[in-house]
Amino acid sequence: MPAQEPARPPEFPARADGRPTISVVIPTLNEAKTIGRCLEALQHGDLAEEIIVVDNGSDDDTVAIALRFPRVRVIAEPRRGISFARLTGFDAARGDVIARIDADSVVRSDWVDRLRCLFAADGVDAVGGVDAVGGGAAIGELSPGRMFWFGWWYRWFRGWHQRSIGVRPMLYGFNSAFRRRAWERARHLVETDDQEVSEDVDVTIALLRTGHRLQHAPTLMVKARLFRSIDREKLARYYRTDSLTLTRHGYGNPRRWVGAPATGEVASSLVTPPAPVSSADPDRVRRGTA
Repeated sequence: MPAQEPARPPEFPARADGRPTISVVIPTLNEAKTIGRCLEALQHGDLAEEIIVVDNGSDDDTVAIALRFPRVRVIAEPRRGISFARLTGFDAARGDVIARIDADSVVRSDWVDRLRCLFAADGVDAVGGVDAVGGGAAIGELSPGRMFWFGWWYRWFRGWHQRSIGVRPMLYGFNSAFRRRAWERARHLVETDDQEVSEDVDVTIALLRTGHRLQHAPTLMVKARLFRSIDREKLARYYRTDSLTLTRHGYGNPRRWVGAPATGEVASSLVTPPAPVSSADPDRVRRGTA
């Protein structure tokens, strides 16, 4: 069901430099193994005004670890599901820009500064600027230390997925951001049932349907655990919820709408993507970094 409208939280005071304030939202559920690394990366470079960790009922040390970090606010969301957790975080955000990452995302040290630059060009509530951005990604499983490798694999996946669903540019949950006012205008179109929608596709379409300007920003980089999705069961579920999301909005590729004639396209086409090269091939690795 569509989300109910919340009370609007107070905004942060305007920055002296005129650039937008940033709220980072991170939905979590039993993320003790990864949340520390995620939050540590946000302590370097330009610092966001707040980091909102939404706990969706963790029974491990996720909350205790999150509270060790400065500027972190933990909010409990008892309704289970990433759509509920994401919604609660977005609604609580006080920044001019709401940025979303996953609990296993690791941002590059220039991530917050690049966000401010992307949204600052035309002011906080721009008339002629960008309203939302989807960033780039390196493969976290294959990017040690400060390396951000194999961005080409994500670019390949992104191109495939956008062509398949007929929606672009996509805002994926592991690295995206939008103006808070854009969220407030699009919010009434989003769904909260994880079984019926792909939540990042749902948010992207809601922003597009309400006339907002979306942009792909490949230099806004994170490491993301992209290989965790290469599983037949997960891919089949994503393919189904993508189709349900497109049908719900009447948007995107009509051949993917539920009830449309079969096209022969199958979700398992992602099970054997181009394999990343070994780090023993340094020239290819350099070409694959974003």
